[in-house]
Amino acid sequence: MGLKTNALFNNFLTSGLKLADAETLRKVRVLNIFELVFVIVAPLLGLFYFQIGALLLFYICVIAGLAGIGVMLFLRLTKKLTLSSNFAMFVLWAVFILIRWNSGGMSPEGLILLSWVWNGVLVLLAIFLAGYMWGTIWACLVFMESGLSVIFFRTGHHFTNLIPPEISPVYSLGFYLTGLLAILLFAFLFEKERADANAREQEKSRMIAESRRYMENIFERLPVPTFVLDNSHRVVQWNRACHELTGILPQDIIGKPVWEGFSIDEEGSVADKLLDNPDVLYEKYSESIISMTDSGSFSVEALLPKLKGGTRASIKASPILDEDGNVKGAIQIIQDFQEDDAKPKTVPQHESPSIDDSGYPVFRVDSKGRIAAWNKTCERSFGYPESQVLGKSALSLVSKAYRPNFRDTILRVLKGESFKGLEWKYGNSKGKPLYMIVRVQPGAAPSGEVEECIVINTDITALKLRLKNAGRRAIESEESLKKLTESYNLLTKNIASIIRKKKKED
Repeated sequence: MGLKTNALFNNFLTSGLKLADAETLRKVRVLNIFELVFVIVAPLLGLFYFQIGALLLFYICVIAGLAGIGVMLFLRLTKKLTLSSNFAMFVLWAVFILIRWNSGGMSPEGLILLSWVWNGVLVLLAIFLAGYMWGTIWACLVFMESGLSVIFFRTGHHFTNLIPPEISPVYSLGFYLTGLLAILLFAFLFEKERADANAREQEKSRMIAESRRYMENIFERLPVPTFVLDNSHRVVQWNRACHELTGILPQDIIGKPVWEGFSIDEEGSVADKLLDNPDVLYEKYSESIISMTDSGSFSVEALLPKLKGGTRASIKASPILDEDGNVKGAIQIIQDFQEDDAKPKTVPQHESPSIDDSGYPVFRVDSKGRIAAWNKTCERSFGYPESQVLGKSALSLVSKAYRPNFRDTILRVLKGESFKGLEWKYGNSKGKPLYMIVRVQPGAAPSGEVEECIVINTDITALKLRLKNAGRRAIESEESLKKLTESYNLLTKNIASIIRKKKKED
């Protein structure tokens, strides 16, 4: 019962919003809490006016309470925070005007002027809920009202005062003190939001740092030679496999051009060419390109003339992009084929090995592109039982953007080639993405002819999603911190302005 009550109350405070971001939900809760307090306080204030005989103000407070209920219903129906916030501001502003202008408004009695401090509350509430632009608009409106009141007062206009003279000073002082408390409450609210944002930023920075260390550890332990260049063609990362292959320590190569043994011609490595002009790489080595993707990645089979006296290798290079899509560097992976031999590997003259005992998700694809075998690990990873996928097109498992590369790879493997280090994106039975590092090799019949492909997958989904989430949280945190800092700075300026104005009036 208690959980159900909490859920209902939370639904009331959030106006039924579920998919909104955390900042929007916080503002919706503040608006609903403010309106709830307003709906409770307005009738009580109306009873006070009823007791002292100010019936006009009594009716105004009752109508204002009903309008507060209307604001909450309007927010729940429309889910438009800015529009609902301005609706609430209008109700509050109208109530302030009607109460102030019927309780002395401008008068020789100085204490009555203390009620104008509530204009500061109105402006701060507008800034917090609707943003700086609407806060500025409401501030201008408040200043215009103040100027109009001064003009009326200077021209001798008589302001109605429904408050009995004997309680007028106490009434005005009470309005001032409650208004001051409201301003201090907003100051604490802004400061708390800023502190929470800093805490969230520190936590996300810690998570990003951990993810970076995790990635660097994976990069270092990759079993294939891998290096990274910046956009000035200098090596910024050089893993252990590169060191073992070349004998060059990371500290001896970092900040320098890539080792000449990884160059495919006099102009440098595949990564160098990818940084300079990918179109030239495609035109010059079109016959050697194994695959390419829309993201700019190339997989090339090429001769490295200065590596072990001439070695053919499978080279995969990808650009590294920033948030705006600009190239900031390139990463290259090198896999040995065979020394100075352009022919593809031959297929062993024996039956293809069993895949049932493999701890990796492994499936076979026949010459017609249909799934011919599906091991238990595939069932756990993809969520499909063997009976559901056998005989169906393997292409249906692959995301649309990766299907051309998948189709091309299968066709080449059926001709006797093998591939390692490919990255494919699948979809599981629940429609969620699966990212895999893939090795594809031919499966031979007893006659020695290639009849099928063996696809061996290594799941990297958790790593991929973790990196994406870390990047997104870092961006969101930076934006939230910027907004809260601006709000805090404006808050301090507004409070200082109100204090200076009060001193001038005194």
